[in-house]
Amino acid sequence: MRIELGHLPLPELNPNKKLHHMVKHHYIQLAQEEAIILAIKAGIPLRPFKKAHISITFIAKDKRKRDLDNLFAAMKSTVDAIVDAGVLEDDDADHVSYTIQFERGEEDNTIIDIERR
Repeated sequence: MRIELGHLPLPELNPNKKLHHMVKHHYIQLAQEEAIILAIKAGIPLRPFKKAHISITFIAKDKRKRDLDNLFAAMKSTVDAIVDAGVLEDDDADHVSYTIQFERGEEDNTIIDIERR
């Protein structure tokens, strides 16, 4: 299953960003709503994946330095929403493994590939 966000994770969800908790909550909700809609479009399985491997590829069109750990941390709300949508049984270490990559490209994007294990 593939989900493409069409952008990098919201900068407001970067763990280094200091925001009022209500403002941050707003951005968490935005990320979750987007992920649920995109998961539905990608096709939610009849039963959640008990175990899965998630490959996340971040693509940036600019030359700025990016920390992979911050990009990955900003994806927490998105992955939680994928669980809530019924794609994954859970996102803990017993159920999910990850591969994270960063590339330069023509357009910003975040590609989430989910493979049943």
